[in-house]
Amino acid sequence: MKKILLFSLVAMMLTACGGQKSPQDGGHGIGTDSATVAQIDAEDNDSVLQRDGKEAIETERKLNIGHRKKYRFEYHFVKEDDNRYGSIIVKGHEAGGNSRGFECKHELWNQVSEDTASDDDWINDTEDINFDGIPDLQIFLLCYTGGQVAAKYAAYVWTTRGQFEEVEQWTDLCNPEIHPENQTVTEKYRSSFNEFTYNTYKWNGDTLELINTRKEKIYDE
Repeated sequence: MKKILLFSLVAMMLTACGGQKSPQDGGHGIGTDSATVAQIDAEDNDSVLQRDGKEAIETERKLNIGHRKKYRFEYHFVKEDDNRYGSIIVKGHEAGGNSRGFECKHELWNQVSEDTASDDDWINDTEDINFDGIPDLQIFLLCYTGGQVAAKYAAYVWTTRGQFEEVEQWTDLCNPEIHPENQTVTEKYRSSFNEFTYNTYKWNGDTLELINTRKEKIYDE
C-alpha cells in the first residue's frame, strides 16, 4: 500500500512539472508558454524591421545628398537688345555622366549690360536655405527700388525626390538673409523715407511663415 501511494505521489510531481522548459532545452525560461514565446518572437521581428527601415531611409538620404553634391551649374543671359540682357537661363547637371538635369529661366528685375554682367555673383549653390542639411540654389535677379538697392533672388530647394523645386515666395523677399543658428530667414527693406522694415520667417513645411515684423528709424527726428 505504501509503495502504491509513493508511486502515485511521484507521478503527480512529474505531471505538475511537465509543462516547464528550461533555457537549455531551447525555451525562453521556466514557466514560458507558447503564447509568450510567440509574442517575444514578434517583438524581435518588429525591432528588426524598424532597424532595417531606418537603415534603408538613411541609405536613401545619403544617396540623395550624393546626387546633389555632384551637381554643377552654368548660366547665360538672353539679350533684350544689342547690348543689354533681359533674362537669365540656368542649367544644372550631375557630374559624371548622369542623365539628371535641371533648367530654369527668370527675367531680371533690371536689365544688365554686357559690361557689368561679370560684376555680380549670379549663382549661389552652397547655402542651405530650408535647413535640411542639403545645399540649395539661389539665382540673383537684381532689383533697385525707391532709391535703394534691394537684392532679389529666385530660389530652388533640393527635395527628397532628388530634384530641385522652386520656392516662389523667395522672389518676394528683399535682401534675404539665412540664419542657421535659429533656422530663420530675415528680409530688410526701406519701407519709407525714414524707416527700415525687418521681417522674420520660419519654414512651415514647404512654405515660409512670417513670425515677426520690426520697424527701425533711419534718422532721429
